[in-house]
Amino acid sequence: MPDFPSESVAFITGAASGIGLAVAKRLVADGIKQITLIDLNTDALTEASNSLTEIDASVTTLRLAVDVGKEEQVEKAVADTVEKFGRIDVCLNAAGIAGKAAGLADLTVGDLDKVLDVNLKGVWLCERAQIKQFLKQEMRDLSTGLPFKTRGSIINVGSLLGLRADVPGLSSYTIAKHGVVGLTKQDAIDYASQGIRVNCFCPGWIMTGIIDIQPETREYYDATIARVPMGRWGQSEEVAYFASFVLSDKASFITGTSLSIDGGLSAH
Repeated sequence: MPDFPSESVAFITGAASGIGLAVAKRLVADGIKQITLIDLNTDALTEASNSLTEIDASVTTLRLAVDVGKEEQVEKAVADTVEKFGRIDVCLNAAGIAGKAAGLADLTVGDLDKVLDVNLKGVWLCERAQIKQFLKQEMRDLSTGLPFKTRGSIINVGSLLGLRADVPGLSSYTIAKHGVVGLTKQDAIDYASQGIRVNCFCPGWIMTGIIDIQPETREYYDATIARVPMGRWGQSEEVAYFASFVLSDKASFITGTSLSIDGGLSAH
């Protein structure tokens, strides 16, 4: 049986590549038939949409170029999704940037703002718009048959650096990701009684397109992965399996969590 009812609608930011795309593919494989894909890379969005129809030819996508740091664009993206599909059920807020690699003393306010606008404010804007839409929707029965109801589920993409400072020189990124963890916890307790679940996963070293291993950086990456108890990079697909479960009704009693997906690195 599919993990998601056939009428379920997904909304994913950062959907054109990496973890966002991997989760989109997993959701379609697990039964999602309607999905909004958000990214600024329109060419990659088209490719992402095509990859979903290869998994399930019946899937319908809405592709939107959105700057998640812009309130009016985020609000319109949610409104456009509801206009096309009628509702929203599951959301993944995965859009993010790394920002300038430098310590605090070498950063400008502009450097900080650039990262916070996407990685924290962007998540806040998306989550607010999503929750506002959830609150307009009637409670529905869980697809698992358990005697409880739901309005919707959200996952925010955090980072191992949202739980601890682990990489020198990523001040702005670490600040933003700690904020995402706090936002997740607060909204989880604020809206749990209204059938809305909010969770966060905190990936460690995941091999995505943003990782660019060059001869001059190979030694650093090799040393970094050597610290991972499992001794290897994680794959986006491994993150996606977790995301699909937590977004689904099978995880109906899970909210406010920030789970590490890091091969045991955070257990040190």
